[in-house]
Amino acid sequence: MDNGPVGFLQGVGKALVGAVIKPVVGVGDAAIVVMNHVSEVTSDEVVIIRIPKRLRRALPRVVIDIRNSTVQLVPFDESSSKVQKIVTAGDSGDDVYIGHVNIPGCLIITSEKYFWSIDRHTKMTKNLRWDDISHFSLSEEHLMRISVFTMCGLKSFTFKVDTYIQSADLYQLLSMQASKMGNFSNFIGAEERASFNSELENIGANNLPGFKSKQVPHLFGSCNIKRKGNHDLIKDDIDIIEQCFARVMLLGSENSAFLKSLDNEAWNLVNSWSQLYSGLSSRRCIVAGIINCTGSYVQVKSSALVEGGSPCYSIPSKEYIQDQGLVAPGGAIIFFGWGSIPSLSQTGNVFMTIETGAFACNLSGREGGGTEATALPGYEVWFLEKSYDSSSWWAKYWIFVKERSNYIE
Repeated sequence: MDNGPVGFLQGVGKALVGAVIKPVVGVGDAAIVVMNHVSEVTSDEVVIIRIPKRLRRALPRVVIDIRNSTVQLVPFDESSSKVQKIVTAGDSGDDVYIGHVNIPGCLIITSEKYFWSIDRHTKMTKNLRWDDISHFSLSEEHLMRISVFTMCGLKSFTFKVDTYIQSADLYQLLSMQASKMGNFSNFIGAEERASFNSELENIGANNLPGFKSKQVPHLFGSCNIKRKGNHDLIKDDIDIIEQCFARVMLLGSENSAFLKSLDNEAWNLVNSWSQLYSGLSSRRCIVAGIINCTGSYVQVKSSALVEGGSPCYSIPSKEYIQDQGLVAPGGAIIFFGWGSIPSLSQTGNVFMTIETGAFACNLSGREGGGTEATALPGYEVWFLEKSYDSSSWWAKYWIFVKERSNYIE
């Protein structure tokens, strides 16, 4: 009131400047706080505990027995509180902290959404979605091996643990999220997990039921490399499928490169499609292959695109009875489909469902889109590959099904 209109304008000006500057400063302070917590938790130095400026929060409940709905309430822990702030990005994140363990060289954190590893020296952080993890196993040498689905097939990461307590804590943290992993539900015990690691990455090294020859070593997804081809010979989408069909129907398990050839044909569908439809005409596509390792016939009951702009095309190997939809032992079949052109009114997503006499599966055209496979009694179903384009333009799957050896009706 003393300065009249001039004072009023000065007050409004200060308010506007404060409204812009203070939030920006606050964001910067939050980032510094999170980085400080990363540095403190991963450091080997003794940290002097500071008096918190705000009330301490209770950590999430930890379920230790799902069947009995038993929960464990743990007392407040200073280091867990700091790690929790890393997971939740202060207070702005939507993830939930589960637990952590310090092992030589890095800090391992588990949350509802991710498996985290933070290098103790470089502070580099690696986040893995739980459904991107195939499975894990702990060896007698105190090595924790985690197998992960990547764009070019399964890849394993190994973590060294020094003590029994470290290995037990890490194993427990991973086991709590095991139901979210791609292949973990098939394993019965720790010994089976350890022995099966190499089999998923090279199933041709095993004696596969129904196969007429031993297969050359091959990692499914290792051929996922974009390459230019002579697309003047391809007229349209149907031409891509017909040319692939003509080649795959000649493939059989008597050929030692049968599995490798199948994987190459599946990738050729994706590669040809992405070059035929690019730019403004781009469409998402999905390819899924099934390998029958049961030793008996497996019937394909149905296959369809729940989301998409095409039918679900099937491309079988020569060990296939067309009129009955039966995949013979040692046979394989590839499914392919695509979405509509994305627009403002539709995303052009693709979602495939397949039902057989041994399993059923839902396959999404994008990462984290609800992909799952459920085996019927007496069978096991495994993902050999779950690969996605970083921009969700394509998805590629390889599944193999086998009989459960210890199944009793």
